[in-house]
Amino acid sequence: MLIHGFKKWPKNQKIALPILTIFAFGSLFNQLQGRQSEPTSIFVDNPRIIDGDTLEAADEKRVRLLGIDAPDDDGNGNVTKIAAQLYLEELVKRNGGMDCTSEFQDQPLTVEPICNKSRSSWGRLNMSCRFRSNGASVSATMVRHGYAVDYRRHSGLAYARFMKEAADEKRGLWSVNYEAMRNLAIERGQLPNSCS
Repeated sequence: MLIHGFKKWPKNQKIALPILTIFAFGSLFNQLQGRQSEPTSIFVDNPRIIDGDTLEAADEKRVRLLGIDAPDDDGNGNVTKIAAQLYLEELVKRNGGMDCTSEFQDQPLTVEPICNKSRSSWGRLNMSCRFRSNGASVSATMVRHGYAVDYRRHSGLAYARFMKEAADEKRGLWSVNYEAMRNLAIERGQLPNSCS
């Protein structure tokens, strides 16, 4: 039975419909991907601090502070990880909620192109955050006070100057375990071959 105005598909074109369907779904997928890559902004009030560079909003969204890395747990009760976490908790208590965006707010501080601009990692949103009370960059504050290091591939060296000052003056964790912070800074200062 034929619908008025349509002819029967020739035998050699029976594959055309599945191919058109695949293209249609591909187009829809690309549109959705485009929406996910658009900048995202959220207000984080009273977050739960996971560690020195990760927090969890009330809706259980995890936010990774963009451009920095704080010490991670080494499985041996890592003092530097705990100290970075406690310092970020103290900052939040003092300064309150944060406005976070997937756009890199500290772009004017960069000295080289940012290699990795991914908006998420390990189920976390990669975001720049500023305290609403004073507009201070959370990432810059953590590095400036010696509780995190510049993460070059995500920062374009935006915080390298603050990190050097903190190391020279042995602020924060640089006075607790200089060698551990130095090693983390060296590791996070490397760029993968894909960035070169």
